[in-house]
Amino acid sequence: MPFIIGTPTPDNKILVQSVSHIYGIGLAESRILCQKAGFGDDARGFHITPEKSKLLERLVDNTDLLVGADLRRFQNDKIRRLYAIMTYRGLRHKKGLPVRGQRTHTNAKKRIHFNTNVT
Repeated sequence: MPFIIGTPTPDNKILVQSVSHIYGIGLAESRILCQKAGFGDDARGFHITPEKSKLLERLVDNTDLLVGADLRRFQNDKIRRLYAIMTYRGLRHKKGLPVRGQRTHTNAKKRIHFNTNVT
């Protein structure tokens, strides 16, 4: 099972879907990357050689997209900034409530609280 940017690609799954499991890459972008790397639409994970894996990683690195841990870090930094300047959205994030105006009367009662101790 080869790894591309820290994400495992299962041997039996279609490669386009496996590449889209990388955080920050969607199905359309993964299809473009696989075509640039020379894979067909029916390529699977066991078709990846170490050279092709390195080629895919280079192609992902050459895009202007933030992917993987860098994207997660960027998003978490934006949320921490909202906490720090005490915006309404930051407080909603901190309390674990819906941020974008969804109702809470009947929905969003069991939202999982992440990072409640973030300062």
